[in-house]
Amino acid sequence: MTDFKVALAEFSARQAEREAQTQAELQHLKQAVIPCLRQAGIAKVEIRFDGSGDSGAVEEIVCLDATDATLACPETVLDPIPNDRPDDADLADPVLLPAALESLAYLALERHHPGWENNDGAGGQLEIDVGEATFVLECNVRFTDYNQHYTEL
Repeated sequence: MTDFKVALAEFSARQAEREAQTQAELQHLKQAVIPCLRQAGIAKVEIRFDGSGDSGAVEEIVCLDATDATLACPETVLDPIPNDRPDDADLADPVLLPAALESLAYLALERHHPGWENNDGAGGQLEIDVGEATFVLECNVRFTDYNQHYTEL
């Protein structure tokens, strides 16, 4: 029989490990995408997502220049996300900028709004201000509500 306290401690340790890995990946991607976006003349990126019913996805990545004109997202290659497992070091593939931006959105959602795709879900966007190197996640969580009325007849 498994001791509940041991199982809980193991679970907590795995959760802390996963959170640390997610945070490291987020920081790596944030630092990696800004120079590529600047070089391409991109001033702002809007990564739009939507989800509900246990499913969700990044719907669109929009790159804008300083005049808010749409630009194509360049297929620039970024360095792979480093990991601390020496046996996997050679398995990491380089990542293209569009995939890195998508990963950034999913990691941000996982870190700050886990379950965003469940039930009524959520929608929103991750906005990147390239000049300021800021990242703002706007997440609009949906929920079902009702109004109850009683009328004596």
